Amino acid sequence: MHIRKTVNIEQAELATFIAKISDALSHPVRVALVHYVRQKNEVRNDVCNKDLVAHFPYSQSSLSQHVKKLKDCGLFQVAYKNKFSFYSVDEELLEKYLQSIKEL
Repeated sequence: MHIRKTVNIEQAELATFIAKISDALSHPVRVALVHYVRQKNEVRNDVCNKDLVAHFPYSQSSLSQHVKKLKDCGLFQVAYKNKFSFYSVDEELLEKYLQSIKEL
């Protein structure tokens, strides 16, 4: 029986971080969501979930699945007010991701 050696990946933490964010951005709708929310964040504070449904030609449930992926990786920050969710892009995390890609 052949036992593989443990592979020591350089900068494993950085590689894991890049993979996590890249996975979240691996769908064109999620890239479009980040782009849209960033644009709206520059003009006003946060984007409501109903704004996303009004802007994108997808069902609310489909958008919710994409938004969940972006929230789980930390790209979207969420504030809950009444029955609405308001989204903003974590600019520091996005910048860290972009810098990490450059370092790689």
